[in-house]
Amino acid sequence: MHDHESLRRLRAHAQALAGTAREASAEAVVRRVFAIQAQDATAADLGIRVRGRDITAQAIRTAYEDERSIVRNWYMRGTLHTIPSDDARWVLRLLSPRILAATSRRYQQLGLNDDLRQRADHLIRRDLAAHGPLTRAELTEYLTTLGISPDGQAPFHLIRHAALTGILCHGPQRAGEATYVLLDDWLPSTGRFRWEGDDALAELARRYLAAHAPAALEDFAAWSGLSITWARRAWRMLANPA
Repeated sequence: MHDHESLRRLRAHAQALAGTAREASAEAVVRRVFAIQAQDATAADLGIRVRGRDITAQAIRTAYEDERSIVRNWYMRGTLHTIPSDDARWVLRLLSPRILAATSRRYQQLGLNDDLRQRADHLIRRDLAAHGPLTRAELTEYLTTLGISPDGQAPFHLIRHAALTGILCHGPQRAGEATYVLLDDWLPSTGRFRWEGDDALAELARRYLAAHAPAALEDFAAWSGLSITWARRAWRMLANPA
């Protein structure tokens, strides 16, 4: 058994926040911890820098925008995270159906029915292809042509819906402001998912434990947004690999 202080030390070491464990690049940091909370882009950058050795703000921008080795988008719990780019598609495919289902009531409240969401996806894809990268304000202006009010939460939910359906992701910053790009243009597909189905579920749990252990399945469920049932399934697969 671990006491609270030893747990804290072990997790801090796993997160490259203790001892001499520091990574040499932004990509290496993100690979080590798998997901950096990125609701606030500045805080995400600080979260990367504190885990590295002399990683500059420019080096982080280079990883995002030139190397494209890390990407910011809506993943765990439907919130913004930065993860390794080559993990973007399988994580999205695993988590997005659950996030979309959990958001269905909010879509109804905002009057965003299936047809309107599909039309918005089509419009966003078309306008990013023609004019991207685009800021949230610029995408919102295009969405008004569908009768969407620029005020309130509807534009945000339609933009996030396009992200969750694999259309867009965050691209380069413009004057310090986030822009969106077509996922397939920004991160060309290798043609297959690295993990699918139960393999993806087990891999997500494996990545979580590598960066957060010691941890319980309830911790994994809270982090990922998966139900306890699915978290337990992942735990069983790790304990009894095929």
